[in-house]
Parts: sequence; structure tokens; C-alpha cells
Amino acid sequence: MELREVILKRRSIRKFKQESVPFDLLKQIAKYSLLAPSGRNSRPVDLVIVSDRDKIQEIKRARQGAFSFLETAPACIVVAANEASSTWLSDASIVATYIQLLCVENGLGSCWGHAHERFQDGISVEAKIKEILHIPEGYRVLCVIGIGYPDEQKDTHVLEEVDEKKIHISKW
Repeated sequence: MELREVILKRRSIRKFKQESVPFDLLKQIAKYSLLAPSGRNSRPVDLVIVSDRDKIQEIKRARQGAFSFLETAPACIVVAANEASSTWLSDASIVATYIQLLCVENGLGSCWGHAHERFQDGISVEAKIKEILHIPEGYRVLCVIGIGYPDEQKDTHVLEEVDEKKIHISKW
């Protein structure tokens, strides 16, 4: 599948089949995504692959409504990064995007759930996820990406969706 086709097919999938995703495939997606560019090639991003159903549900409760897609997700990847890097937020975002594109390429669906600077009932979603997954001090959690085989169909994107007024040439 060409990259352009992957981009057109990538949609947020919130309903997954109750079919486990092979661990080797999740690890392969994680490894390839960590080849994403980073500021000064510092590679501050770490990933936590989670396929334990109880742990996924615990993560879901950290941000009930926004993480509802985890209800059926057989796996998720938590994207964290070393906050000592001045580019950690951008670097982690690029890795997360790579994960989602790699999911499409491998016949999987995914949905990004934001954790960074989000709160539920006054409690930091990042802090709760760090506690659940034993993520060390000095690391920030950008997002949780639910992963699985899609149990819903969504139309692919088309280039006609792009508002060409958002493309500027040489000046705004």
C-alpha cells in the first residue's frame, strides 16, 4: 500500500473486533514508529504496549468519555517522552502519527486519546496513566492509542476535503 493510500484510509476507529492483535505485530509497529525524526535526533520517546484487558480498562477510567474507544480495543500503545528534551512534545506527536499510519498499513484501526495536560475530576490524566504503568519521573504522557481490528467501516478521505485556501505560497 502506498503512503498516499494509507493517509487516505486513516480514520479514527472507536469500535474494535474482539480479536487480539499479535504481540509481534504490535512490537513491529512500535519499533518502526521509533524511527520517526526527533529534534537533534535525541529520540526522547518511549512506548508502552498494553494488551492486558484489565490494564486497558484501568487506563480507560483515567479519562472516561474521551477514552471510551478503549472499551473494545484489544491493545493500546501509550506514547511517553523524556521531558528533558525541549522537543519532546513534537517528537512524541510524530511517533504517535507513525503508529497510526503503520496500523492502517497492517490492516488495523486506531484512535488517539489525548492525555497531555488533560484532567478528569481535577486529577491529571498523565499522572494517573504514569501511576498505572509505572512510568518513571521525568517522563510525560502525550497520548494513548487504541489499536485493534476495526469493527466499523468509515469512508476513506478524499483530496477534495482539503481546503486549498489553507495552502499558502511564499507568503500568507
